Amino acid sequence: MPRIRAIEAQPFETPLHGVFVTSRGSSDKARGVAVLLQLDDGRTVRGESVPASYVTGETRETVLETVQQVGPTLIGMDVSDYAGPIAHIERLAPHQPSARCGMEMAIFLAWSLVHGMSLRRLWGGASSQCETDITIPLVPEAGALAAQAWQRGIRFLKVKVGQSDQEGDLQRVREVHRAAPEALLRLDANQGFLPDEALRFVDTLLNESIPIQLLEQPVAKEDIAGLCYVAQRCPVPVFADESCRTRQEGLRLADTPVHGFNLKINKCGIQGTLDLIAIGRAAGKRLMLGCMLETSHSIAVSAAIACGTGAFEFLDLDGHLLLKEPQKSAAFYAEGGKIQLMDNGATPLFEGERR
Repeated sequence: MPRIRAIEAQPFETPLHGVFVTSRGSSDKARGVAVLLQLDDGRTVRGESVPASYVTGETRETVLETVQQVGPTLIGMDVSDYAGPIAHIERLAPHQPSARCGMEMAIFLAWSLVHGMSLRRLWGGASSQCETDITIPLVPEAGALAAQAWQRGIRFLKVKVGQSDQEGDLQRVREVHRAAPEALLRLDANQGFLPDEALRFVDTLLNESIPIQLLEQPVAKEDIAGLCYVAQRCPVPVFADESCRTRQEGLRLADTPVHGFNLKINKCGIQGTLDLIAIGRAAGKRLMLGCMLETSHSIAVSAAIACGTGAFEFLDLDGHLLLKEPQKSAAFYAEGGKIQLMDNGATPLFEGERR
């Protein structure tokens, strides 16, 4: 029975190709916490947490503190059955989903190493390939970024909107469409609109024949009534993101007009994401899997969830496209927006992990 010998938390930073600007702020690098888990046979795996304080209230400092508190209590636990350690982590950190994500990732990857089975197969094995969009941030060069993405073979563009200058937002979406007229666009407001503003915004673009696939989190996360108001009247599907972080929030949204859930492992935790898939499916919701500014290591795990479950209609797993990583994960091959998992039915390997 392979057991946990040690867990260590280390902060890390990874630069972006450009400044990433949304209605909630800007960043030029990803800031996260690596969770290094060593088994008693010497093998080591790496989990990662990349918190977004405006979503979960966590920061890199609080994640470090949580892992340093919870980690020692996991030492000696058997990872050949992951359910026990995963439940233990949630009991001790029920309100810290990003911190849980890093520890859960390490537990699941340790299970994968021990059993010689990929996470994609653990989570259902429905497929080995998926296709993501790429995010166009709130920057003046949005049109150029869209053209570059289309030339790279990325067919879906997620455009950040929701700033106070709504005319500027509209103009940016128009520029993106002109630069990549065949691309399908997804709008992400990050809570930036009032309900009627969101409806006017979408109507304006549709009246100009700009192809909008969906609208993500148009209003403040606490404004469930406003979210439902938009969903009832909007001509494109409306997805909850910041309003759908926990199982309880998913259950609250299950019987509402909201069309879909956007899930993220750093927002919901990995086990929480799997549970919200079940809730969303049972409620007939459309599902999207997104990410924070995550490295290719974390993207590989999210891709394993997407490919394994086959549950997601839309994917926003673009961290590997946005970050300047010195070394990419060996767990997948990316071409354009396509992600091909390379597990071949065995254990996914990542830099820093040893058989």
